[in-house]
Amino acid sequence: MTPRVGTLLFRMLVVALYAFLLIAPLVVIYYSFSPTVVLQLPTEGVTLRWYENFLAQPRLVAGVWNSFVIALGSTSMALLLGIPAALALTRSQLPGRSLLMALLLSPLTLPGLVLAIGILMVVVAIVQPLTDVRLVGGLPPLLAAHLIVTLPWVTRTVAASLETTDRALDEAARGLGASPTEAFFLATLPAIRPGVVAGAIFAFIVSFGNFTLSLFFTSGTVTTLPVAVFQYIDQFQDPTVAAASSVVILLTTAVVLLADRFARFSQRSDPTAPGRSAT
Repeated sequence: MTPRVGTLLFRMLVVALYAFLLIAPLVVIYYSFSPTVVLQLPTEGVTLRWYENFLAQPRLVAGVWNSFVIALGSTSMALLLGIPAALALTRSQLPGRSLLMALLLSPLTLPGLVLAIGILMVVVAIVQPLTDVRLVGGLPPLLAAHLIVTLPWVTRTVAASLETTDRALDEAARGLGASPTEAFFLATLPAIRPGVVAGAIFAFIVSFGNFTLSLFFTSGTVTTLPVAVFQYIDQFQDPTVAAASSVVILLTTAVVLLADRFARFSQRSDPTAPGRSAT
């Protein structure tokens, strides 16, 4: 096999993989415009009534908003906690760093249902009796539960960026008189910005689409979109859920594109970024 044929086959494989990954969301979007309840190929027309029905469902609309707020809040807290944790686990001399890293990343290795049941049992059996406060069914407990699954994503991606970043940047900043905090924000943070952005994207998407934790911690007043969709399809079978999913796909794509643009703009505007020279 010649190198040219091998390159062509590899490109065909990549295209096939991308097509396989994209076919599911494209079918969902296609179904959301279907004039009939049953999916038909080819379709007999295009309609927006399922989007109108989605907007007329208060639980679905509230679910989108609640999921966005929870995902944004848990991602923000994961960044505030995960960046210092990754810095301590990679740049300090903490005893048992490998054990601490494994413990911090353990939620990624557990099945979602097992993790949700475990957190619920700890909250109900231990935390709630000590505080004498109802901790299931409100927004703060749900936000804290989502933090458990978003924190490992931020910590892992930031730690990987720190491990591949030259420590000489921080040492040079310290040598020029910067304090440890100033050196981090002026030298280290710009260098690890791609890892921070990637971790934030992963954390947001994981939190927004999380079903198992939300199912155990939601209530009649606070419902996330995955739970609202589950409750809707239990009663109705129509493309309204496809319309809601299409809105989520659009929002998620917009978040990823904006984050990518932000990372690219920050890299171009940063004179210390790799591939740029100070003038």
